[in-house]
Amino acid sequence: MEEFGIPKKLVALTKMCMEDTQYRIRVQQTMSEPFEISTGLKQGYSLSPTLFNLALEKTIKEMQMETTGITIGQQRIQVLGFADDLNILENSLVDTERAAQVLERAASKIGLKINMDKTKIMELLGEEEDNSDTGSLGEIGVRLVKAERAAFALNKFLKSKVFSKKTKARLYTAIIRPILTYGCEAWTTTSNTEKKLRTFENKISRVICGPVYDNEKGTWRRKYNKELQEEMEMTSVVSFMKGQRIQWLGHMWRRSEDDINRVILEWKPTGKRPRRRPRKRWLDGVEKDLHRMGVQDWKKLAQDRDKWRDLVMAVKTLKDY
Repeated sequence: MEEFGIPKKLVALTKMCMEDTQYRIRVQQTMSEPFEISTGLKQGYSLSPTLFNLALEKTIKEMQMETTGITIGQQRIQVLGFADDLNILENSLVDTERAAQVLERAASKIGLKINMDKTKIMELLGEEEDNSDTGSLGEIGVRLVKAERAAFALNKFLKSKVFSKKTKARLYTAIIRPILTYGCEAWTTTSNTEKKLRTFENKISRVICGPVYDNEKGTWRRKYNKELQEEMEMTSVVSFMKGQRIQWLGHMWRRSEDDINRVILEWKPTGKRPRRRPRKRWLDGVEKDLHRMGVQDWKKLAQDRDKWRDLVMAVKTLKDY
């Protein structure tokens, strides 16, 4: 705390609150004997998050002095953090390993340890090594699998004749669709990935609505996609996803110009462009959606929160066949 310039009076008060304290554990009506804890922070203590952030900040600063990181625009990024989760960014696997060792040494000085079981390495493959489909098909594939499991768990409720179609639709929008669209704000979609999302949603809608009797053929048949949309009266998952992306774009554009999110959004990679048609960027897809909505100058419109919120709601309620 002293290294961050916090007044000595506040440091002394914090020490008084942390040192020579005793704890008790209560289970129902039984109270344990008092005992002391010499390490860690108090659970539920209002100062604990701040003290932990200070300790983690000291560790990160020590690591940044010995690592290089990556350069985006005019900014150098070495680590990204959310709570106690840290992402180390480097240009090579060797540099990443060295940065992790530096972080481990700095953390051990203040009693923190890295959980190796939860530590993962993500590598950006070269153009010739990446055989996956364009866009975020890999991530969308994972979300589809998880949503399938959730739908299977709720299958008896979706098919039940006890619940109304409105209740079943609420089960879908409250449980299944959030699992499917988790993190959709960052998806870069193609027509193929959007088709997969529509197919999954139509599959759920057919379970909810059931078949229809065809008087001309005298047999039962599955309902067409248009019939499902009109009967369900529910926002399409593709329209919902596009609305979420536009909402996130406005949130980022209202940040300051030196904010890391804004810098990454405006950053353009340097170097020679590879052969074949270039991949679709996230911003390209969002700007295409805005153009379809008749938005000309979205950068100016994004500064008005109320108008941008109305635009997001219009996109989310747009019917998509």
